[in-house]
Amino acid sequence: MLFSVGHRGASAYAPENTIAAFEEAIRLGAKGVEFDLRITADGVMVALHDETVDRTTHGTGKVAELTWHHLRQLDAGSQLHPRFTRGRGVRIPSLQEALLAIGPYARPVIELKTELPWAELVAMLRRFDLEKKAMVISFEGRWLSGVRKASREVPLGLLAQRWYENLPDLARGLDAEALLLHTDILGTSQVAAATARGLETWAWTVNDIGVVAASAAMGVTGIITDQPDLIRTR
Repeated sequence: MLFSVGHRGASAYAPENTIAAFEEAIRLGAKGVEFDLRITADGVMVALHDETVDRTTHGTGKVAELTWHHLRQLDAGSQLHPRFTRGRGVRIPSLQEALLAIGPYARPVIELKTELPWAELVAMLRRFDLEKKAMVISFEGRWLSGVRKASREVPLGLLAQRWYENLPDLARGLDAEALLLHTDILGTSQVAAATARGLETWAWTVNDIGVVAASAAMGVTGIITDQPDLIRTR
């Protein structure tokens, strides 16, 4: 059965990687909520896509060089969505805050954007009883291997934007349960190859109802989208 995963939350409707976006994705019926994960200079894991805070906040600087206290002061709303004006309290969330907002209602899907303390990540998932429910995804196989060494239980997904014949084998070698393919490389043969290796196929990033329908016909199960309500309209 096809399901939607909010890309950085419902990022078409609310500032990406914020609690507002996560809650909107859940309200719109997303079965999963994807967010990106980085780490601050003082070791706090936070939901943020870019290496710097420049695009998504009114601040500047690299996440890895800023403290959690500094990030907490930044407005993460008005840069991307004018209706989320300063003063509304839209902030960069910590991993803990993201899991608390998503975990009881949908599947957290965590994209690794940098190397992290894998044992601490797994400990946080265990703390909220999400070790088997959350999925950790990445383009970097070595990072997924790091997570797997810390936990035999956390579901893994391998992201790809180029197709190679051995990609499903690579995913299986990493003990992944899903192959997450960019729509540019998505096709019936790719889905069939993944299925033959016992993998789910998810597509990203899908913001067109025609692509949703085509993906469903191919056998794709997960649709990562900025507009989680697209699935509802089918």
